Amino acid sequence: MNLDNYEKQLQADRLLTYGLHEQAERLYAEVLAAEPQNVEAALGLARVALERGDEPLAYERARRAVVINPGYDDALRLERRLAEIIAARAAGVTHQAPQVARPSEQTAFARNRSMADHRASEEKRNEKK
Repeated sequence: MNLDNYEKQLQADRLLTYGLHEQAERLYAEVLAAEPQNVEAALGLARVALERGDEPLAYERARRAVVINPGYDDALRLERRLAEIIAARAAGVTHQAPQVARPSEQTAFARNRSMADHRASEEKRNEKK
């Protein structure tokens, strides 16, 4: 990986953390176009799709990452979990998971205490209703 692509990938990771999906997707795609065997960029594209709620696309992209590197654990775990979710939905299994912050939101809140404090106060207000 050349330095420019490495920096683009780091920037894409940061953008995704803050919910800037379009910009992150563009950078991951640029890195993957320049380096078709870059499993981390391929997985980054899968994470973008997942953050947007497009599980079938996230699965396709995770699958591509697994094809690039069948031993990459993060890609394998995401691909397997998405396959389970898609199969369960196809079978009509429904499960209402509790509403939680997306992983990228959790990261942002952990880094910025004022955001975490704001969210805690919002949750307390909602509990009183």
